Amino acid sequence: MEISIIIARVICIIYLSIGVGFAFSTSYYNEAFKKIVNDTTYLLLGGWVATALGGVLVHVHNLWVNDWRLLITIISWIILIKGVSLLAFPRFIRAFEGWFTPKGIQNYFLPMVMALGLIFGYYGFFV
Repeated sequence: MEISIIIARVICIIYLSIGVGFAFSTSYYNEAFKKIVNDTTYLLLGGWVATALGGVLVHVHNLWVNDWRLLITIISWIILIKGVSLLAFPRFIRAFEGWFTPKGIQNYFLPMVMALGLIFGYYGFFV
């Protein structure tokens, strides 16, 4: 359970920081996402980081249980699959390009990141 709480706290801080950043620096993040989606260097680096991080998280937290810790396991697998997909199929990100428009970020990405940040914050810091 201790590793779950540590991971939840880290995810909370990262997700809420990104969410607050989006809320207060929308144009900055819109420009950054345009660069990320269109630059192969960023995509390869993102694939390497996501594969390494996802692999470590899956290794230390592959818990298929019936409580909140399952969210960490699912996110870990999503991170790993995203990383492998970016490395094996670099144009894969194009399927999600609509998410990275200003409207997509505001309608999909920002609410999802903030909600997950709050959920992990609750379980990581208050339970």
